[in-house]
Amino acid sequence: MKRFTAALTLVLILALLAVPAQAKAPRNGKYIDKYGNIFIMKDGKPRTGHFRYKGKWYYGHKTGDGPYWKGSCTAGEMRVERGNKWYAYGLDGAMIRKDQYVHRGRRRILQLDIRSRNHTVRYVYGTARGSIGSRYSTREGRMQFLDDDGEWRTYEGMPYYPPYVDDQR
Repeated sequence: MKRFTAALTLVLILALLAVPAQAKAPRNGKYIDKYGNIFIMKDGKPRTGHFRYKGKWYYGHKTGDGPYWKGSCTAGEMRVERGNKWYAYGLDGAMIRKDQYVHRGRRRILQLDIRSRNHTVRYVYGTARGSIGSRYSTREGRMQFLDDDGEWRTYEGMPYYPPYVDDQR
């Protein structure tokens, strides 16, 4: 019995030593937790809503329901705000404020068409090999294709949100 107790104690001690220590969130500043969620802290609390940090705009979730934790920033997705205003956020959580391009060899292909006036997304272009000549219109909520005459035509059907849209509040 003593051997079993000693072995069990040793296993528990080794298990505790193997658990990595979780870094404590800073009182102020940017913090990324072990799950990859981005938080911008102020006075020990995560910021929520639209806010500016070090010259860039971020969005911190106001609620904890859905896939994001309360206070975590939208990252690598788009948000749809009142009035059908679409905002794009990079993987670092900062708002994308200029057109984005994908490079294929010497070609530069537009991926995100951003309005310069209010930095909202106008179109999301298909950049995969079979999807060049298609785009998603944020105003119409539908896909469009380039016809033989060089005109953009809208596919018929119901408007929808693509899977890269974060609609959590």
